[in-house]
Amino acid sequence: MTLRARLRSAQPAHPVLRLHRLRIRRLLLLVAALIAVAGCTPSAEQNVLAYLLAQRLGTLAVDPPPGGPAGALSGVVLHGDQPIPGASVVVAGRYGTPHTAQTGLDGRYRIEGVPPGQYTPAAIAPGYTEAVPHDPLGIPRLVTIEAGRTAQAPPIVLARHTPQPLPAPLAEQVNLTRAGVDIASAPFPIGAAAQVERFAFTYAGATVDSLRLYLPLDGPPNERLPMLFLVYPSHSDGWEPVSVAFAAEGYAVVAVSPIAARGMDIDAHAQDSRIAFALAQNGDLSPRIAPGPAVALGGSFSSPILHRFLRDERERVAAWITLGGISDAFSATADFYAKRLEVPPQYSLAIPALGLPNLYPLPFLRYSPVYAAAELPPTMVIHTAADRITPIDQAFRLERALIDADVPVEVFYYEDVSHYLQIGADLTDAGAEMYYRILAFIAQYLTSPQAATVVD
Repeated sequence: MTLRARLRSAQPAHPVLRLHRLRIRRLLLLVAALIAVAGCTPSAEQNVLAYLLAQRLGTLAVDPPPGGPAGALSGVVLHGDQPIPGASVVVAGRYGTPHTAQTGLDGRYRIEGVPPGQYTPAAIAPGYTEAVPHDPLGIPRLVTIEAGRTAQAPPIVLARHTPQPLPAPLAEQVNLTRAGVDIASAPFPIGAAAQVERFAFTYAGATVDSLRLYLPLDGPPNERLPMLFLVYPSHSDGWEPVSVAFAAEGYAVVAVSPIAARGMDIDAHAQDSRIAFALAQNGDLSPRIAPGPAVALGGSFSSPILHRFLRDERERVAAWITLGGISDAFSATADFYAKRLEVPPQYSLAIPALGLPNLYPLPFLRYSPVYAAAELPPTMVIHTAADRITPIDQAFRLERALIDADVPVEVFYYEDVSHYLQIGADLTDAGAEMYYRILAFIAQYLTSPQAATVVD
């Protein structure tokens, strides 16, 4: 037996080790209590440290299954002193399991089947910023659920959502720079090629070096082209064959991706995307980009980024496509702790970095477009049943939410083992079908290149 095994087998009976673990648990509880009293939201680093310590102590678990002792939660969602109907309210278990309800015409809600424990309820509604109940000092207020009883939550007051202003003049204020022009090709469709121009800009203390513009090689040089706005989950250059393939169809493809400096701050990533989008629409990247609404596309981690982006740019985006996207971060968190996900090693701490969803639900709500589906434009949802990183249930949840919100939605579900839009030698029949389905969806909402205007 190894030393590690001996220690593990000795721990239950060894009084010194029991005392040591008890002291660590008490220390963790004390730290959590101090943070709560101070009204501080733990940083991503603190959340990860607490997760690693709990993992080391073997105290990680899963939420209890349905059917056990449970209570209920009721409350009201307001704007000022006026009720907000149709708001989504969620309380989540310690390990992510969501319990939800929508408010009625009187702004009131009731959530049944909530296991006993302490929770911070959160709410979001179309046109409003997500929020939790808090005291006059802004400290979140916890609600205690007891089995067989209904707890009354403090009112959740939502403020109207106002987009953060962009600096002006934009190109000058963000120090937009051009890094060169090249010709790029893609193996699919056969003969696909495009001009690629590389850009970078600086905003909020960080440089975004992943902004790219792809233009078709064919057609009049002064032709204005409808825009596809692609937010990739990893650096844009790694997805160049995809960008080239769409540009070769006669579109101005503007691509950008998240930067490491923003960490898990989804709103910071969304703001970077807004700047890239505005630079394109202002003509700062090229006069060949036609004015008017665009179609946006994102996948995996970038799908919820696009959702936050769309809150502010809904009027300038005609439709969007989400591929393998996260739609409900609460249920994804429950899957993570239940070990139902195959998370790549480089992303193994992404969910723990968000914190405890029962106490700090807002970061999870921001990653969950399913709770604000009514804000979304016409949507195409694409997902493969072979996805073990983001299970296809995430797509099913978003589809149901869009249908319930009367948002036009098209879906393409398949069972291919390939990932999304990996245009290359290993492209499968399902991958090719996906590409052409996306083109057909885009054509419903953008003026065809043949009908585009000409620059004076």
